[in-house]
Amino acid sequence: MLSGELIRVRIKGKELSPSFVDPAKPSIVARSQELLELYLRGVEEGLSRGDLVEAVKDVIGDGTDHKLTRGLARILEDRAEFATESPLPPKELRARIFQATAAAPSRQAATEAYQALAEELDCEPELLRRSLFADRKEEQLITSLKVPDAAWLVNRYNVSLVQSCLVRAESLKLKVLKPAPERVRQLLRYVAFHQLMHRAQMVDGDLVLSLDGPTSLLRQSTRYGMALANFFPALLLQPGDWEIEGVIRWGKRKLRKQISLTSGAGLVSHYRDQGAYQTRTEQWFEERWLKLDTDWKMARCASLVHLGGQAVLAPCYTFTKGKKTAHLEILGFWRKGWLQKHLGRVAKHGPGNLVLAVSTKMEGAKEGLGRFEGQVISFKEVVPAKDVLAAVERCAR
Repeated sequence: MLSGELIRVRIKGKELSPSFVDPAKPSIVARSQELLELYLRGVEEGLSRGDLVEAVKDVIGDGTDHKLTRGLARILEDRAEFATESPLPPKELRARIFQATAAAPSRQAATEAYQALAEELDCEPELLRRSLFADRKEEQLITSLKVPDAAWLVNRYNVSLVQSCLVRAESLKLKVLKPAPERVRQLLRYVAFHQLMHRAQMVDGDLVLSLDGPTSLLRQSTRYGMALANFFPALLLQPGDWEIEGVIRWGKRKLRKQISLTSGAGLVSHYRDQGAYQTRTEQWFEERWLKLDTDWKMARCASLVHLGGQAVLAPCYTFTKGKKTAHLEILGFWRKGWLQKHLGRVAKHGPGNLVLAVSTKMEGAKEGLGRFEGQVISFKEVVPAKDVLAAVERCAR
């Protein structure tokens, strides 16, 4: 994420637009490669965080693109690991040296103290001098860097510009055009994981997702803003077209600005696209279902269920036999707060041909399901396929 002074945007009236860079522009490629090589050299030579900051200043020189360069360097720093390297914890090292020289402080006394402690620890005195304040942030040494190449860095920078704006969002409306059910399920999984307050609807085959932004809340706006920002790269995994319209509170006066984006911006997610990700629980269930002797046909993420206009459910499985249909939703590892709200919507609006498999770890979240017309099955690790078959037979429509 980019801090406020590093965000590059264009403002025209009420419109706010991130100032994206062209990943193919030679000067951008060259600058990104230069910074990447600088950090990789830092790993090889064991440079400190402070050394890297000064080196980035040298790269900027008299250039006018200092905000871009510092932004790229910030992403590199976020993807790097730093460590405090010292023969002793620096705090203990300072205490030992102070105790040894407190009676008669002098350069000679300090030299003798370093020499004696170095002999005790079997290291060079100079190492102890360098380690005296190694616990300070600027003295930490870079040990690794997780950036595959310069192109990745530029794409990550463009995405970070949007994320840094969304941290200041009041509201956000997403539209994914004609998504497949499995892609709807993928996106809603990310929404639930980040505990975002939302309303999902299917309108003429399009998924419309309305999200509350952090500035609409009274508490924990920073934490919620980070959750919304971290959700955004998941949208970029959608293979089809999408649109975003939102309201951003900008500047010290928190003026309302409009932000609009489409898939045509060419943004690239740094999240791994797992498609319709399948959990181990789902894998185990499928293995057992396929061993059953049944005429019911099972399809994964094949349809959507509307919950009274308040949400859209993409069931894990849909079962069909002739004209009869039933659905299975497995709820095993969601956060309890979200699960309680979800089950409340299901109880009120869920169809009677829906089977819910709820983990025993979430037993306390099932309160309020008394009005649910469908079937509920509890499980520990493995969803019992025979129980699901019996529930499907009972509730199919």
